[in-house]
Amino acid sequence: MSTVQEIKQAIESLSPNERVQLERLLVESDSPATRSAALPDQAARRHAILGHKVLPNLVLEARDAAHA
Repeated sequence: MSTVQEIKQAIESLSPNERVQLERLLVESDSPATRSAALPDQAARRHAILGHKVLPNLVLEARDAAHA
């Protein structure tokens, strides 16, 4: 299945019970617990690399320089 239309046709061909099971699997896989477990801890990585350094916000500085 490579197109949205093929996926839609495959879902429509399922029985009502199979559709409910598919919906449950999709909802369970989208729960916050599973999503957050896959994300790396960016704050810990930044701290490991930079320590307690505070970097300037270069976007704000560029905006200030453009308006000056």
